[in-house]
Amino acid sequence: MGVYIFTPEDLIRYGTATPEQLEVLKEAVLSKKDILVVGSSRTGKTKLVEALMHFIPDDWKVAVITAYGEFKPFKPNIVVIDTQFDSQSLEGRTSDVISKIRALNPDYVVIDTIHTVDVARIFRELIDDYAFIVTSLALTDDIKDEVRHWLRISGETFDKFDIVVELKRDFRTGRKVINRVYAVKNGELRPLI
Repeated sequence: MGVYIFTPEDLIRYGTATPEQLEVLKEAVLSKKDILVVGSSRTGKTKLVEALMHFIPDDWKVAVITAYGEFKPFKPNIVVIDTQFDSQSLEGRTSDVISKIRALNPDYVVIDTIHTVDVARIFRELIDDYAFIVTSLALTDDIKDEVRHWLRISGETFDKFDIVVELKRDFRTGRKVINRVYAVKNGELRPLI
């Protein structure tokens, strides 16, 4: 039995997303918008990213930065750059990842919550050249401050994202949902849907 990869239809089936939310996100992906997916632990961030990747055309290249085999390349256009703590310095691992991304020249770069590279440096060097889908913890309602803390990015870098998807989990029932989809405008989060 293999690993199951969530689809957009699964998100609707389980009540995680509405068709309207997914349509907004599909348009964002096809427009190569920078998308940030936030939520507390176990809210479904990686599953949402998997589903969003179904919207990426098969002729687009995707680089996925992950650690310890957390993300599976379920389409032939996905190249996984797997990082892990080793004898190499954080700066060295980060330089290697940046070099691999530039060599691949992908249409999208996906960063699935990792702490084995300097994510802030990757953004500083690459966010103007590539479209990103990124996951981050957000443990309070101050999404911008939380993302800046967990990803170690500046407010200026945060403001380069186009879309923020906020996930919530009901800890009594376990139900995971897209709570809100925001547009980032002039440093502010504006609800889209």
